[in-house]
Amino acid sequence: MRAFAIFLVIVGLFLFLSIIGLFSINFRFVVEIIFAIFFAIEGIREIAKRNLIGIGGLIFSAFLFTSTFELFGYRFSLDQTFVALVASYLIGIGIHILLRKAISPRFWEKW
Repeated sequence: MRAFAIFLVIVGLFLFLSIIGLFSINFRFVVEIIFAIFFAIEGIREIAKRNLIGIGGLIFSAFLFTSTFELFGYRFSLDQTFVALVASYLIGIGIHILLRKAISPRFWEKW
């Protein structure tokens, strides 16, 4: 509940900054922030379970934050955002496969 309260305070501050003209806020901005927070939390939960696929969620969350705040002076389109989603999870799956312990099930030995 505290996380939601902090989120509301931040959104309220952004709204006041947009009224003054110091910051521009629109529906896309709010949606991207919500999804960036969601993917960051999901990535942290997966990594806490020692599942390295969560790295994909963290990469995509970082991508959304850079796109939302235009940190590199560029706003990504919806197509580029979708490709970044797929690419970040492919990177996470690849890292998970490379770094996991070798598990060799002995399923056929029973037969």
